[in-house]
Amino acid sequence: MTSKKAAPIKTAQVASSSSSGFSCSTRKTCGQMASCEEAQYHLNECGNGRLDRDNDGVPCEAICR
Repeated sequence: MTSKKAAPIKTAQVASSSSSGFSCSTRKTCGQMASCEEAQYHLNECGNGRLDRDNDGVPCEAICR
């Protein structure tokens, strides 16, 4: 009796996106952000820490006061 091995399950890698329409597929700088909400998304969901230079939790200080 031979046993069949199950084929490995493949998972698709999809760029993270939200219901707000933002996506982590492109790393952005503060100058490329259209809003504070977009900057917050890139900081918190995408891990783009360079948006928060002083590490206070507020990205892109010029647009997120």
